[in-house]
Amino acid sequence: MDYYNNKSNQDNNNNQVDYKHLIPRKNGYVFKFIKKDNDFIHTFAEGDFLEKIGLSPACIIGKTLHDFSPEDQANQKQCFYEIAWNGNSVNYEGGANGYHYLASLTPLIIDSQVVEVVGTAIDITDYWKNVTKIQDLEKLSLIGELAAGIAHEIRNPLTSVTGFIKMILERSNDATTNEYLKIVLHELSQINTIVNQFMFIAKPKETMEIIHTDIKALISRVIEFMKPQANLKGLNFFEFISSDSIFTAQCDPNQLTQVLMNLIQNSIEATTDPTQKIVISLKNINDDSFLIELTDKGSGILPERQKRLFEPFYTTKEKGTGLGLMMCKRIIENHNGTIEVNSQLGEGTTVRIILPKAFNHHQKRD
Repeated sequence: MDYYNNKSNQDNNNNQVDYKHLIPRKNGYVFKFIKKDNDFIHTFAEGDFLEKIGLSPACIIGKTLHDFSPEDQANQKQCFYEIAWNGNSVNYEGGANGYHYLASLTPLIIDSQVVEVVGTAIDITDYWKNVTKIQDLEKLSLIGELAAGIAHEIRNPLTSVTGFIKMILERSNDATTNEYLKIVLHELSQINTIVNQFMFIAKPKETMEIIHTDIKALISRVIEFMKPQANLKGLNFFEFISSDSIFTAQCDPNQLTQVLMNLIQNSIEATTDPTQKIVISLKNINDDSFLIELTDKGSGILPERQKRLFEPFYTTKEKGTGLGLMMCKRIIENHNGTIEVNSQLGEGTTVRIILPKAFNHHQKRD
């Protein structure tokens, strides 16, 4: 999806531009256009960056914006092109195919008449990634402060209420009352889970206990624990694929278990066909790292939602908190690992987790 931020300058350019000197080699592209019959026709396009954003000179030269851009993007660019054709330089930001670029339009003016416009674009993807990362860190810091205060205020009264409900349940002989009390305890347990999530957001590394862990055995235990949840939906099949080699790593087994349970629960909720298996595979990547991959054939995720999955408080579930996947990402990143989600609507979802086998706990705590 393209987006644009117009920063128009009213400076006229009366000098001819030698566009050949403007062609970026690996990190951009250059293009030219003229106005003909109230439309803009591209007369030149060159640069390796074109391929990255899913274009080529052949699909640009001799074509209008509407020939190779979505309607909304073409209309927006058309406005910038018009400004440039009127003799003003234009800068705007755009994005396509997961890349971001900064484009500039420079009118070539001869005898006070614009005869063509030269455009250049440079790759600013790394810059945008850094900006996004800083924004995420600032957001998490703010949420952490909020979480610490909320968790502290809720935890103590929650513990007291839970304790009194258990005492009443032990002394009650009325079956109907007992059922109601069990429902109350279950709901209090849900609240406690959310409080624990807030506590983790506030101090994610303080609870880490790194030990030598058998990853294959850990995944097997998680699958056995989650089978009843699958059975409630009529899903009877998990498939665990792993070689005979021993998979051991330095990690926090409790936190890794929490990640896997969360991901499996998501797969269970997304899968409606009881004949489809939820597949978990464990593979060695090299001597230093390993891969855990979870695949389901569930409902999948819309592309626009996929981009926001790890944002705090963003959820696609009716009763979700929007903290589960964010916590998963923080846990994996605190282990110096990576997590990514690839999903196709109506076809299913694959989650890939790459973790190091050895972990410098002291380095992460500093």
